[in-house]
Amino acid sequence: MRQSAARRHTPVLAAAVLPLLLFGATACQSAPEGAALAPAAAPAVPVDDGAPDAEGAPARPGAKDARVGDPVRVHGQQVGRHLQVVLNAYVDPAVSVEKNYAPPAGKRWVAASMSFVNVGGASYGALGRMWAHDSAGQRHPVVPTGELTTGKPLVFDSLAVGERAEGWVVFEIPENARIDRLQYQDANIQANSGEGFWAV
Repeated sequence: MRQSAARRHTPVLAAAVLPLLLFGATACQSAPEGAALAPAAAPAVPVDDGAPDAEGAPARPGAKDARVGDPVRVHGQQVGRHLQVVLNAYVDPAVSVEKNYAPPAGKRWVAASMSFVNVGGASYGALGRMWAHDSAGQRHPVVPTGELTTGKPLVFDSLAVGERAEGWVVFEIPENARIDRLQYQDANIQANSGEGFWAV
């Protein structure tokens, strides 16, 4: 009986240790819980501490990644929550319009232009989380930086059905890191459909 009960709880435990996605801090520097995905104008969004997934492997290894311009459909766990997410552009390095605002020594910024369209049957009140994964298996959450030379930051309040939110999200990474994929994960993830990956 004990053995079969342990088997029943294994999927639950496995799900609990999956990386929790939108669009703060580096892999070795934790961001405060509830930090904004975009700058202060955007509502607070949960962030991750930047630690790698189990054994340092990227989330959902072997999954086929989308490319720049490819739409990805993300289904939230709540009924009627559906987003179409597109990575419109990716820049490395990213530069602030403020001349004296830059990442600390040994770090650099990379940024992604993202668009989100509510294609479901209910309003979307919160976005999820987003990370940049490097070739060493570390993941780096979004940091608030303000406006970039490439455009304005993503600002998200809520999305009614059919509405769109678009803007830039920024990741602060080690100077020598190589980013190879981006990940978005819905705030209320549903297995196999609550996240999207893009190769960069």
